[in-house]
Amino acid sequence: MKVILMHGKDTDPSQKWYPWFKGEVEKRDVPCIVPILPDAQDPKIEEWVSTLSQTHPDQETVLIGHSRGGVAILRWLEKQPPSVKVRKVILVATNSGFVKNRAIPTETNNGFYSVAGYDFEKIKMHCDDFVVFHSKDDQWVPFVQGDENATGLGARLISFDDKGHFGKGIDTILELLTELEIK
Repeated sequence: MKVILMHGKDTDPSQKWYPWFKGEVEKRDVPCIVPILPDAQDPKIEEWVSTLSQTHPDQETVLIGHSRGGVAILRWLEKQPPSVKVRKVILVATNSGFVKNRAIPTETNNGFYSVAGYDFEKIKMHCDDFVVFHSKDDQWVPFVQGDENATGLGARLISFDDKGHFGKGIDTILELLTELEIK
């Protein structure tokens, strides 16, 4: 198994809970890749999808995406040929795919969102195990978007009451380690 964590917008792998998570996974002798995603202040979907491709996900890979990083994972999966499979996908506070649901309507889209949203049927061809983590008090991505993603993916929805957007002030997410099923 290997784990790939895609960080969110306006951040990098040295912030939030990302360093803790990478350290915990690697302590268990599991490779964990947390790429620095280009232009995190004004990301472009093609660049983030390309960066994910360069990590070479395969049938033994767990993909974890936080916020916009989760959007990049879903868009990557939409574009893959039928033969590409991954082991598991965990979305943490991931945005809806609909352009109308952007957290800040005036922010640039750069391909992350579309009028049609995600093509969940295409996405589900590449993985049989989806999990959505979303907090009811998320100030950037409303809980209804996590529920929408979980429904579309046939995912288990793990809800929280007090994690906000899983950003500043959240240094650990122990439930992620539980989902990896590593000791």
